[in-house]
Amino acid sequence: MVKIKKKLLSEISQEKRSQEKKKSLNPFEVHINRDKQNVLGRKSKADKGLPGVSRAKAIKKRKDTLLQEYKLKHKSNLFLDRRIGEKNSFMNEEDKALARFTAERMKAHKKKNIYNLNDEEVLTHRGQTLEEIEKFDDPKSDDEYSDDENGSGKLNNKFVNEAHFGGGVLSKSESEKSRKDLIDELIAESKKRKAERQKIREQTIDLTEKLDSEWRDLLPIVSAANKNVEETTHAKTDDYDIAVRELKFEAKGTPSDKLKSEEEIVKEEKEKLEALEADRVARMKGLINTNNGIKHKSADDLDDGFTLEIINDEILINDDKENSIAQEGSSNEDTSDIVDKGNDNNSDGDDDNASDYDGDDDDNDNDNDNSDDNDKDNLILNNDEETADVKDKQVNATKVNGIIRKEKSVENSNEEISESESSNEDNLSDLKEIESSSEEENELNKSNMTINLKEQKIKNDLSKRKKIMENARKELPYTFEVPESFAELQEILQNYNADCQSIIVDRIIKCNHWSLNNTNKEKLSNLFLFLLQHINDHTMEDDIKSVIKGFQIIDRLSPFLYDLAHLNPQNASSVTQEIIKEKHEDFEKNKRKYPDLDTLVFFKLVSLLFPTSDFRHPVTTPSLIFMSQILFRCRIKNKVDISKGLFICTLILEYTTLSKRFAPSVINFLRGIIYISTPKHLIQGIKIIPPFKTTGESSNLLILDEDQTNLDINPSSIHMKASDLVDGPLDDDFRIRALLIAVNLLHEFKNHLEELEAAYSIFEPILKLLQLNSFNKYPLSVIKHIKQLREDLKELKNKKLEYIVVEKKKPKPLRLYEPRIETVYDSKKHKPMSKEKAEREKLLHKYKKEMKGAMREIRRDRTFLAKLQIKQQIKNDEERKRKVKEIFGEAAMQQSELKKLKRKK
Repeated sequence: MVKIKKKLLSEISQEKRSQEKKKSLNPFEVHINRDKQNVLGRKSKADKGLPGVSRAKAIKKRKDTLLQEYKLKHKSNLFLDRRIGEKNSFMNEEDKALARFTAERMKAHKKKNIYNLNDEEVLTHRGQTLEEIEKFDDPKSDDEYSDDENGSGKLNNKFVNEAHFGGGVLSKSESEKSRKDLIDELIAESKKRKAERQKIREQTIDLTEKLDSEWRDLLPIVSAANKNVEETTHAKTDDYDIAVRELKFEAKGTPSDKLKSEEEIVKEEKEKLEALEADRVARMKGLINTNNGIKHKSADDLDDGFTLEIINDEILINDDKENSIAQEGSSNEDTSDIVDKGNDNNSDGDDDNASDYDGDDDDNDNDNDNSDDNDKDNLILNNDEETADVKDKQVNATKVNGIIRKEKSVENSNEEISESESSNEDNLSDLKEIESSSEEENELNKSNMTINLKEQKIKNDLSKRKKIMENARKELPYTFEVPESFAELQEILQNYNADCQSIIVDRIIKCNHWSLNNTNKEKLSNLFLFLLQHINDHTMEDDIKSVIKGFQIIDRLSPFLYDLAHLNPQNASSVTQEIIKEKHEDFEKNKRKYPDLDTLVFFKLVSLLFPTSDFRHPVTTPSLIFMSQILFRCRIKNKVDISKGLFICTLILEYTTLSKRFAPSVINFLRGIIYISTPKHLIQGIKIIPPFKTTGESSNLLILDEDQTNLDINPSSIHMKASDLVDGPLDDDFRIRALLIAVNLLHEFKNHLEELEAAYSIFEPILKLLQLNSFNKYPLSVIKHIKQLREDLKELKNKKLEYIVVEKKKPKPLRLYEPRIETVYDSKKHKPMSKEKAEREKLLHKYKKEMKGAMREIRRDRTFLAKLQIKQQIKNDEERKRKVKEIFGEAAMQQSELKKLKRKK
């Protein structure tokens, strides 16, 4: 009850205080705000204002914020009170003092116990606690002071029983030794045992350390032994293990390998070709490099060109005679026309010279017979065969020669054969002077044999050098300049087959690549035109050999034409366009006649060099239209016309593979091929579209003369021949192949056009011809293939046609007029505006209002600072006046004192 009464009294006192405050307000300080719009029943929160109170609050706020910033203006240092609770207004002085005292106590406690660890945490290192590690126990010294052999540190039972119980050794001793002597012996014996144990312990430690140090060397042996055991136990390995082991030995790239740019690769290719050309020119001149590798030189080698050869003195005379007789038969060769332009080292023991000429006898004979069969890799000497022939000749030389001599190499590389022979005679005369002569007859025989062998060797070397020079002349040059005219290109490529021509063009491009020089781009653009003219000239002839050669040239040169076309696409397209126009003009002059093979070849080149998937292309599109005109307008008269028509159909298929275009000329031509393969009594009343005829010999060109049912043919692997494009006999073999090619093309076009809605309508005339003809005379495989085509075309009928219907348009909805609702807050009428514009106006109004308030606050801050500065200035002026008065007063006192002193004097 007492507590309740106290609460009631406190509430009553608070109400009285609030009422007193309300009553104490000065009515002159209250400002009544006028409302623009009075709303009945709504209380306004801002109907009365206290400007004095709000002004005092604003001044206090500025003193706490703006005044403090003004005082700290232009000052770098700053004093901050970091005492605990100093800035906390909710803490009183007692709470602040208690918090500060607690912090001091905690700080002192932390200083004392900074190195104490928590008892709950046990720190370990390698499985041992820190307490165990800090004992500094050496396990090796545990048994250092033990007396027993086990190293336990305790006395054994025998010693205890004898020494401690029953008197021990000292009491049982029957000798005259005193107790002191016995103790000394006991001590010496224990020391001896201790020394022995220490020695054994040291040996054990040394062996252990040695084993630890040599364990790395033992690991490979142990692993190899384990592998052998595993291999014996597991004879069969899994595929996974085999794959893992293969990956171990797989070649890996090193980080030092650098990816070369295209310019660096081209530059290296050019340098390589230039080096090969220099080597070929040297071989043509007879300058043959004998230093194929680094040879071992002794420490006392003077490098003066002399060689020292030691050969056995035992000579078989019979073998000498046989060798001399065999070599005399070959010494009659005519070597007077050969000029030795190389280094003629005439020593018998010079193995390197022999290696330059030996080893190509068989290869050179074959090369002389087949001069036109140069592949992309030209003739290069085979070092393995050379070394084998060199060894054989070394064996023969050791049987004949038995002398020790020195021979100086000839420095002049352009000596003639006569000079080399004279030098050989001089060397032989020197040999005779050095040779130890025991009998005159043996000396004469030896000298004659050496002279004959020497002459024979020179002749063999010269003949082989001649073959090497001839082979070098037959090789293709490795470097070429870009031909400036078509005649120069013909001079370079004439008398070479297609493979050699591709190598020559490749080397021309590599040696004159456009990245090496800016002028090469224009030259290679001209080369593109020259190559097209070259292909055109080789495809204009009508014989079968020229046709085959023309197709080979196209096959070999098309990759280089592709690169040159992409080098300058604009030039390539303009040049090809001009050629197509020229061919079309010739076609217009010879109407109703199939063009020659050169025109068809250019159609093939267009598909290789330019894209065929574009909707419209400046080269591909005219070519496609040109081929369609040929199929529509040219008449079928013989075998060549049928072959050219099928060739054009194949090209159109290649043109439309990606774009899936519909070519009606091809469908009509293939229908005509089936029409001329069908007997006319079976298809009476069926019309055919020109250029095919319904009557005459040209309407029965592909009807078989004899029954070919027993013929075995694979329809999927049948192809046309190059001879079909040249005039030849029209036999049953060609008729069957032509029909199969047409059927295969229809299969391909059906697969391309089956997505069209009118696919069945396109192939329906062809299906009628196939159904009327039973193809009785054709092979069974061909009949089966044609039946498959019939079934595929019948399936197209199941596809439903969608009729063309005008697209339905959505009905236009009626325009709805929304009522205009205006929100009127006052008697003024506002302009009608959209919702977005109203929101924008509202934001602008709010922005202006906030801007006005900010400007008003800034003006008030400015006036506050101005008053503050004025007060400061007044205060400073008063202080200055006070100090001036003090100074004047002190000065007056000094003056008065000075006058008093003067009076006294």
